[in-house]
Amino acid sequence: METGKYIAAIELGTAKIVGIIGQKKEDGTLHVLAIEQEESSGCIKRGCIQNVEETASRVKKIITKLGNRTTGTIEQMYVGIGGQSVRTINHTVRKQLPEDTQVTEELIRTMHSEGRTFPVYNAEILKIVPNEYLLDNQLETHPVGIFCSDIEARLKLIVGRPSIRKNIARCLTERCKMPVAGYIVSAQATAAALLTEDEKNLGCALIDFGAGTTTLSIYKDNLLRYLITIPFGGRNITKDISSLNILDSEAENLKITFGSAINNSDMQKHELRIDGLDSSKIKYQDLCRIIEPRIEEIVENVHEQIDVSGYADQLARGIIITGGASLLRELPELLTQKTGMKVRRGSIPRTISFANRIEGGKPAYSQAIGLLMLGEENCIGRKISTAEPVGTATATAATAPQEQEGQKVQKVQKVQKPKNPDNSFLKRFKNKAKDTVEKLRLFEDDDAELI
Repeated sequence: METGKYIAAIELGTAKIVGIIGQKKEDGTLHVLAIEQEESSGCIKRGCIQNVEETASRVKKIITKLGNRTTGTIEQMYVGIGGQSVRTINHTVRKQLPEDTQVTEELIRTMHSEGRTFPVYNAEILKIVPNEYLLDNQLETHPVGIFCSDIEARLKLIVGRPSIRKNIARCLTERCKMPVAGYIVSAQATAAALLTEDEKNLGCALIDFGAGTTTLSIYKDNLLRYLITIPFGGRNITKDISSLNILDSEAENLKITFGSAINNSDMQKHELRIDGLDSSKIKYQDLCRIIEPRIEEIVENVHEQIDVSGYADQLARGIIITGGASLLRELPELLTQKTGMKVRRGSIPRTISFANRIEGGKPAYSQAIGLLMLGEENCIGRKISTAEPVGTATATAATAPQEQEGQKVQKVQKVQKPKNPDNSFLKRFKNKAKDTVEKLRLFEDDDAELI
């Protein structure tokens, strides 16, 4: 295997489960080696595992497929953690210190550990994100090394239901026998893949329009300031369209092909035919009449949460959208109308390369790619191949005797030494030929027999 860390990760989404492997090279670049996915309908709901057994079955398939596409053995995997209950809450830890005490890394770790003990009703703390520190009434983002007598850590606690992490452990660790290298908050993974340093510094809102949920993350001064999950997504739109007496699969196809967040007057008189259903026709106007209220409901919830965050007037870089439902036509225009901010669709950085060009650059894989970017521990071990022919293995051993004891090498060579052909097949062939020649001579001496 080449130098660099090999990271493996699993994204558990409402519409699909994505497995990914990538190589983080020593120069900091990322090369995605393999991506595999399975549908997750029926086993994951709004980003949370509902059916552990079925989820584990599909994850096993992904792990097997990934294993077939890498030269190493997957020993552990990072997992994205999200769902409708994931959000941030504010918490402050304060300490009085002796006069002119220098702030150390150990002191900061102690304050973070104290923050983890903060009780949250019906939730557990998934991660602590530090914001500013108040040192003797002076705001600092990097307090280590500064002298003070009073320090206050202003923390963002990312919390979620305890069942989220428990069910992931039941699925991967217990059923799939796959150790979890670490839990990474899915929203942070998406931000790592799509947001630039300028956007996070100057202020932006990242909206992930997923199948079951819509997640809003707000960044300012290169810090996560707000995170909330709204329990509506693209699948709600699909369910609404299916009320036109069509299958969910056909409703999804209509949404992707013709759906729009804003009614297009040029299409109002058009009738849309549905492949596979005899004489089925739906008016474009009826389709928009169903889609518009739902997408406006989602956008209004997002807009309200941006206002609640307190950063609505500090987002100089506007809104970045991603996720499968973000591909709905005219959605950026609708967001601009409602918020007054500029909107762009997120895209994978060109610095990330892909072994498979077909997989490369798809925004649908942004969260999975972000998991690779945030993963730190190597997840792939050397694979011991059992598919090589015995002769090949023997030749390798014979050409590298310095790696083995001399007696073992000689033993292998003795086993693989070809047999003397005179003692086997060739000898029998010669004897048979000799007998045939003798019989022909007898025939030549007996004219009657020849006739």
